[in-house]
Amino acid sequence: LVSYLGFAEQKVTIHLTSNQTMNFELGEDAAVLGEVVVSAEKENKDRNISSSEMSVDAVKIKSIKAIPALLGEVDVLKYIQLLPGVKSAGEGTSGFHVRGGNLDQNLILLDEAPIYNASHLLGFFSAFNPDAVKDMQLFKGGFPANYGGRLSSVLDIRMKEGNSKKFTANGGIGLLMSRLAIEAPLGKNGSFMVAGRRSYIDVVAKTFKKIKGDKEDAELDIFFFRDFNAKANYRINAKNRIFASGYFGRDFIDQKEEEEEDESLRLKIDWGNTTGTLRWNHLFSPKLFSNLTYYYSNYDYFLDFSAINFKVKWKALLREHSLKADFGAYLSPKNELRFGAQLIQHEIQPGDVESADITNDLIGEFKIQKNKSYESAIYINNKIDISNKLKINYGLRFSMLQNVGPHDAYTLDDEFNVIDTTSHKKGIYNTYKNLEPRVNIRYRLTQNNSLKASYTRTAQYIQLASTGNSSSPFDIWFSSSNLIKPQLADQVVLGYYQNLKNNDYEFSAEVYFKKFYNSIDFRDHASLFFNAQLETELRIGRSRAYGIELVAKKKEGKLTGWISYSYSKAEKKIETINDFKWYNARFDKPHNLTLVASYHLNKGVAFGTNFIYSTGSPGTYATGTYNFFGTSVPLYSERNGARLPHYHRLDASLTLQGKKNKFRRLQTEWVFSIYNLYNRKNAFAINFKENKNNGGLRYAEKSAIFGIVPAFTFNCKF
Repeated sequence: LVSYLGFAEQKVTIHLTSNQTMNFELGEDAAVLGEVVVSAEKENKDRNISSSEMSVDAVKIKSIKAIPALLGEVDVLKYIQLLPGVKSAGEGTSGFHVRGGNLDQNLILLDEAPIYNASHLLGFFSAFNPDAVKDMQLFKGGFPANYGGRLSSVLDIRMKEGNSKKFTANGGIGLLMSRLAIEAPLGKNGSFMVAGRRSYIDVVAKTFKKIKGDKEDAELDIFFFRDFNAKANYRINAKNRIFASGYFGRDFIDQKEEEEEDESLRLKIDWGNTTGTLRWNHLFSPKLFSNLTYYYSNYDYFLDFSAINFKVKWKALLREHSLKADFGAYLSPKNELRFGAQLIQHEIQPGDVESADITNDLIGEFKIQKNKSYESAIYINNKIDISNKLKINYGLRFSMLQNVGPHDAYTLDDEFNVIDTTSHKKGIYNTYKNLEPRVNIRYRLTQNNSLKASYTRTAQYIQLASTGNSSSPFDIWFSSSNLIKPQLADQVVLGYYQNLKNNDYEFSAEVYFKKFYNSIDFRDHASLFFNAQLETELRIGRSRAYGIELVAKKKEGKLTGWISYSYSKAEKKIETINDFKWYNARFDKPHNLTLVASYHLNKGVAFGTNFIYSTGSPGTYATGTYNFFGTSVPLYSERNGARLPHYHRLDASLTLQGKKNKFRRLQTEWVFSIYNLYNRKNAFAINFKENKNNGGLRYAEKSAIFGIVPAFTFNCKF
């Protein structure tokens, strides 16, 4: 019996004498059918108990759209920050930290292609258009063997493939941006999706300045982003299907500031990501299939700064090409085997700088040498049901990095000064190899609860040079080399899972411990920009992270949502830093409480809210002063020994959905939201100033980015 709400059912008799493939197409039926209960649904509803996977959050885009959003714009990464074990990099930013990991230790994939700067407008919005996203998975631990290259998490985002039956379109107009997405059939055997967004802060600013009469300045007041997503798929025959997708995102800044009567400053910046993915899916037999994938990923940025007597231009890029083959074999209904291989070519150009000092008639050109490497891996993963109670998912990944010339490699002394340089010609001059075992075990105690455990080793071969706590357009990536060993991490997780009332309620508790090897941090007052010898700024050591995550969810009914609490610690012990004693990582926030709720009053009215509380971010601040020959000199805490005040915020939203027009299929929606409902002034930074009227006494001044922020968005679909 094949049935679906709104379609005429079909009843067919099938004789299972051999393996068969059957396709069904249902015609529309005006009669309203009753709810269809599919027997296989039980496995999905209690997947948190029955599967061997743990530390995984699978998210549908409709869940993301149900929560309040900053300035009314639905944001994939802002939703991720609400999940247990995930911490925001800062107020309003899209960066996130997972279980004691740095920003660069998250692998963010869009249709298998990595995104290296996943934000717009200096981090306030993510690079992902919600109208183009189908679903996503966040792996915080227990990584399957097919994922590698990062230590802390994998965020696997998949784009929509298009509507294969009819033309549809949806879009929205908000305070800061507008968006439009189109889906349609591609012949009889395919479909496609295209989606685009553009912010218009620059348009509003120009209009406002022109009204004031500043027409000349208005033409230089540019600050906006745009992005474009596209995906198509085509079924060649019953055993072959191809997919092609791409992402193109760009941010632009062009600002002019008058300093004095005869002098002005002008700053031009643009940065962005470009990705392309081509995948061929082939079915060898009902038990064996393959995916052959090629992707291209490019992140680059450009800066042009000019004053009356000085100019500088800076270009940098990170580019990747990859070829990957995945195979899946269903040996039996209770035994699934996955295996494959991948090759990645990394090309990093940290900086290509041109400068001109007009006053002294000096023109200079400075290039930081390119860094080229090959990262390769083979893996195998087996998921097997030993019994009704015991299920095991285990695998092994072998990864390798090969540095490729031409390249100058440095030798450092004990004081981290360059004492020798070795010039390598074309070819491989350095190799690292690592075995990465993974295992997940599930033991089902009863029908409604289970215990799970996992162990994962991961290796990371490229990392980010940044002293800040959030991503910026000028992030500098660099590869492991003869001086910088790959970072490694071991993670052990234990978990208990309980479902109640026919799986409508879920409860889980996970305890984890992570140990990082070859961890890096930067010395005090490190010089990262225009530095051809970046290795001299690095210090090596180890890190650790541990914590507990408690989550309670309500999945069914008018009121849905979750409440989570986590306690965690993230610490580092790095040579020459903090007297080689343990100190807090920049993203260490021990206490985190999150409440997310959505209430559907009826088909046309829905309310959403979320509340967040966390310990303040650590930092290195002045804790006192001493007088040195009449000058007040600050005394600083140990590395990250002080903290910002506690952070907390309440957001709320109201969604009003209009009735659907039967003839034009037009569906309208108004979303009203308030960010920071009770106007909490959360400190983003602390600055220390001197009160000259009170004997030079210093005082702390808190800086906040957002107060209360109301917004509205109009959405439509047809």
